[in-house]
This record gives sequence, structure tokens and C-alpha cells, in this order.
Amino acid sequence: DSSGKPPGLLGWWPSKAVTFIDNHDTGSTQKHWPFPSEKVLIGYAYILTHPGIPCIFWDHLIEWSAGCRQAITDLTKARRDSRIPVDAEVSILQADGELYLAEIGIPPALRVALGPRRAE
Repeated sequence: DSSGKPPGLLGWWPSKAVTFIDNHDTGSTQKHWPFPSEKVLIGYAYILTHPGIPCIFWDHLIEWSAGCRQAITDLTKARRDSRIPVDAEVSILQADGELYLAEIGIPPALRVALGPRRAE
């Protein structure tokens, strides 16, 4: 939003915001409204590094590849090691089609950069 906070409930009342990528009603075997599979790890990078109450979908952790499981495990460890509370402050530094850059916590405990990497 205009004050540099995440939109919606996550920016307004993060301690009540339950965040998830997929669940048994949206993805899994039902595939009603699945999260795009090529964006799942980007989604987890966002919800596991931001305030709120992140939920990990069983299928992504157990039934997908070992690489996906390891990435989710690493992100969960980063959240725990950074001690990101459920109501952490977020300062969005950039958000456009190319890059999302935010600092989480005051003082910042974690800097999150999501977007394409370019070889320099």
C-alpha cells in the first residue's frame, strides 16, 4: 500500500492473517484453483519470510520433490533463525513487475528479494 505495508489483512492485522499457498480444496488431487506450480517456491519464500501465520501444504512438503522439501525447510529455518514474529513490521522498498524487495522487522531481521536474477 502507499505506506509500504503489505496489502490486505497481512498489512492491516498480521497476527490474525493465516497465509497459505495451496490446500486440499484448491490444489492437490482436486486441482480446482491450484497455485501455479512454477511459482510455489516463490509463494513460500513470501509467506515464510513475512508476518502472519504461514501454513505449509502437506503435498508440497511430503509428496513433491526433495528439492522442494529442502527449500521449504530452509525458508522455515530462516524464519525461525530471524525470529520473525507473527506481527513483524514490513517495509516494502520496491514492488513492481521485476522485483519485490522488503525488510522484515524493526530493526530489520531479514531482507527479502523476490524476482528474476540476472547475470551481471
